Amino acid sequence: MLTVVARLLSRRRWFRTSLWLFITIFFWFFTSGCNSVSPEVKIGLVGPFEGRHRDVGYDVIYSARLAIREVNNSGGIGQYRVSLVAFDDFGNPEMAPQVAAALVADDDIVAVLGHWLPETTNSAAPVYERGNVPFVATDNNEFEIADPSILPVEFQQRYASITPFDEVVGPHAGGAYDAMNAIIEAIRLAEDSEDEVNRDSVGRALKGLSYDGMTGVFDFREQ
Repeated sequence: MLTVVARLLSRRRWFRTSLWLFITIFFWFFTSGCNSVSPEVKIGLVGPFEGRHRDVGYDVIYSARLAIREVNNSGGIGQYRVSLVAFDDFGNPEMAPQVAAALVADDDIVAVLGHWLPETTNSAAPVYERGNVPFVATDNNEFEIADPSILPVEFQQRYASITPFDEVVGPHAGGAYDAMNAIIEAIRLAEDSEDEVNRDSVGRALKGLSYDGMTGVFDFREQ
């Protein structure tokens, strides 16, 4: 019986991972297909999507995808549509800089959100700094873990709608949603004030940003 249960759980994990991969590829294909209609701006996301910290990763990816979907459904940012480029660092401090380097190498990525664990964030941060990529580090007090029960019911419903199994929000969901929307707001400010969106313009906008989010006010001017 234990063997049967173990195999069943293994199959469920395989199914969930396969479905997750399919959804990610479909989302990438869909957003890439919009290039012929509108120019695209990319936001990088890094988290532990597999491994012992995978629960953090699932919170983060669903919230980030929700924020991206909402801004695109509302017409995008000026002439731009927004796409998400997500990488898994497995919560591994040795892998985190390699993932960061891959994001830095993509010139279309104007900002990165991650890595959610202090050890991975600290090992990756110098790579973004050298590459002049605006990096919103999410292991600090700006994005504290929030009790999911205090988040607005409407947000919880929207979050569940974007997950493959109507999953409930976790403790990192609110902060991830706010952090992604803060980057989106910086892109909007860059497009409005400088009429172009790149790493430099987004970085300047982010440094002058005070964002009133769902879980609190985030003042990037103090960073």
